[in-house]
Amino acid sequence: NGWQKTGIGYVEKQNIRKNIELIKGYKVLITKAWGTGNISKDWLNPLIVEPNSCCTETYLMIGPFEKIEIANNVVSYTQTKFFHFLVSLIKLTQNAMKKVYTFVPIQDFEKSWTDQQLYKKYNLSPKEIDFIEKMIKPMD
Repeated sequence: NGWQKTGIGYVEKQNIRKNIELIKGYKVLITKAWGTGNISKDWLNPLIVEPNSCCTETYLMIGPFEKIEIANNVVSYTQTKFFHFLVSLIKLTQNAMKKVYTFVPIQDFEKSWTDQQLYKKYNLSPKEIDFIEKMIKPMD
């Protein structure tokens, strides 16, 4: 399977020349363009794709992972205000190239993360937490 804008396309495995080792496992795909540049209201909508899938450079890929639970935990992390706030420090337009995730720390994805857990892990002060909560609107 190959993910593309219009849905799923198919390609013969022998025609894949790069990153063949990434085909196995679950992957999280993030489009390189999302939102309007208004990070307080824009929310990322990642896709989880099955093993034996690939994508074009239209997507940034996280993974691969052996278990779908880990991919689900990655997606839940991307849905936190903490994640979105850190992205907002760099992302000013709809373009979301790899560099906009520079300040986003990698987590242990064997477990799911909430904003409260992340605030505690990184010792954020009540003032910092309040700032993030006011800056990033809840997901619709």
